[in-house]
Amino acid sequence: MTMNVYGTILTKRQGASTRTDGVIGHGLRQEPLPQKRLSMEIKMLLQKKSSPAPDSATNPGVRAIQSRLEGILRVTDLLFDFLRAFVLDLKELDPQKFRHQLDQLNSLIGSDENIRKIELGFERDRDSISQYIELQKRCVAEREKELKDIIELLVKAMTNLNTENREFYQRVHAQSEKIEKISNLDDIKRIKRALRYEVEQIREIVDLKADQDKRSIDILAQQVEQLRTELEKARAKSMTDPLTGVYNRQALDQYLDERISRASTADRNFALLMLDIDDFKKINDNYGHLIGDRALMAFAGKCRQAIRSDDFLARYGGEEFVIILEGATFRNAMKKAKQICETVAAAKYTTDREQKGEYLSITTSIGVTVFRKNDTPQTLLERADKALYTAKQKGKNRAVGRRS
Repeated sequence: MTMNVYGTILTKRQGASTRTDGVIGHGLRQEPLPQKRLSMEIKMLLQKKSSPAPDSATNPGVRAIQSRLEGILRVTDLLFDFLRAFVLDLKELDPQKFRHQLDQLNSLIGSDENIRKIELGFERDRDSISQYIELQKRCVAEREKELKDIIELLVKAMTNLNTENREFYQRVHAQSEKIEKISNLDDIKRIKRALRYEVEQIREIVDLKADQDKRSIDILAQQVEQLRTELEKARAKSMTDPLTGVYNRQALDQYLDERISRASTADRNFALLMLDIDDFKKINDNYGHLIGDRALMAFAGKCRQAIRSDDFLARYGGEEFVIILEGATFRNAMKKAKQICETVAAAKYTTDREQKGEYLSITTSIGVTVFRKNDTPQTLLERADKALYTAKQKGKNRAVGRRS
């Protein structure tokens, strides 16, 4: 089975028919590191990186220094990944181009280029990165202002409604005073004519007020509906992973709390699967972060296809995902996990529009556990994580269960 990571459909190759699969999703979020601090830290890292390595045979401290440098490079790589993940998916800012720029800078820092070339590369990109961050902050501020404007409109509408009510009651009170004066007239015909006139005046006032109230309520209802829609969109966005389109860690934490609470009272069990793409770093290193992102999207799509509508799928972080299977026993959960392993491993992906090299394959390791009485979200996730670790130790591309 052959799948194009770019979404290109493959039909026949070397006389053999092949099935096609698709990919879904795209990227989000950001909270930037201070520019000055980032520049200083990268510069220090580069200076250490370019320093000549002393002979480990004559200097026992060399291994510790090399290990520390390797650790700093790994942390820098992770920081760039986090920065990419926090870029908001705003079409007007072209986030994919910005992520590509971050990837190039990260690759340059991790390369064997001389220190001067790395410094020049960082200086070249620093201003454009800073400008992008400022533009994104401005976009967020504009959307914030839109929500504030809606709230201000609602406040004004309520204030106007209160003012209109006050004017209405004042006019009704004035008419009642006129009616009271009519009672002092001696001529009955004059009293009847005056009463009829004043009653008509009151009726007109009440009809006018009713019409004003209807218009105000209609406007207020439209504004409330607009605000409700905006808030629903904001809430859904805050609970969704922008790249893969599945739930994010925040949504998982909330769902798991509620699900454990229900299981404790209703005695309806569930299973939890923790999935991790095997050797994902090699995919990023060999093919680049763009292909890595598309691999994550394709993997999430395979997981979504494998579960039911009432099950729950979330991106736990990086290349890790969590699936919650409703009402599943340990045996059923293990069967589903093995099925997912087989489905993921069977898929093959092209890495460019004109495939020239080998097809990209993905495998996954899965840790399986089920809810037990007195479990907390932490104990449940820890148990699944230990099972996942065992699956990795046993050779990857497999499911391992842990009941306790």
